[in-house]
Amino acid sequence: MFQGITYNFSGARVLVTGGTSGIGLGCAQAFRDAGAQVLITGRAAGVDSYEGDFDGLAYRQVDVAERAQLRALAASLDGLDILVNSAGGMQDDEWGHDGFDRSIAVNLSSVFHLSTACKDLLAASDFPGGASVIGIASMTSYFGFEWTPGYGPAKAGLVQVIKTLGMSWGPLGIRANAVAAGLTRSNLTAFTLDHMEEMVADTLKRQGIKRTGVPADIAAAVLFLCSPAASWITGQTLPVDGGFNTGMS
Repeated sequence: MFQGITYNFSGARVLVTGGTSGIGLGCAQAFRDAGAQVLITGRAAGVDSYEGDFDGLAYRQVDVAERAQLRALAASLDGLDILVNSAGGMQDDEWGHDGFDRSIAVNLSSVFHLSTACKDLLAASDFPGGASVIGIASMTSYFGFEWTPGYGPAKAGLVQVIKTLGMSWGPLGIRANAVAAGLTRSNLTAFTLDHMEEMVADTLKRQGIKRTGVPADIAAAVLFLCSPAASWITGQTLPVDGGFNTGMS
């Protein structure tokens, strides 16, 4: 999948929430292609409800906003080396109380609940460099955006949860890191990329690298952070955004 570099995750057991499209699917495919055993989750009854290359990926129906379903998912696993919390997205009417609460549940609370439910499994991992918890953050972790009064604060909270897990679980051999994705093509951003040319142009103007992202850009960073090459990295959030967060508007 990547040019000039390969990873070997043979034997690694990987769980990717929201692995049916976009960044989640990109991560799942990259781990699969590197030899890992990959389980993905989605809200539909079966993977046939989605479009994409799911060959070699196991599937489980899970609503990450439901804590009991997250606990049941963790309890069903025989072992785990890498947890990628990719499920998320803006919710309907986030300026309304219900929309705001669901956005917090989907984008923040789910990461805490599933990660803690998987803690013992991850602590038992013997994967080289340690087990990993990954979060998918956002530029809204750092900047206010009027469309995302729930999503943005949730992604900001995710950065802090990752710091806390990194510090707290390091002695157990568990590393926790996040990738803050810039404007990357997914189901969530497709309308913006295809129909809001002025907004995309303003984003690219601020970036040093003048293109939008693709899921493989984020997956590349995720695989690095989970690899033995990153064995001394924990509690960090890596922006993968073409330089957006360092540019001037």
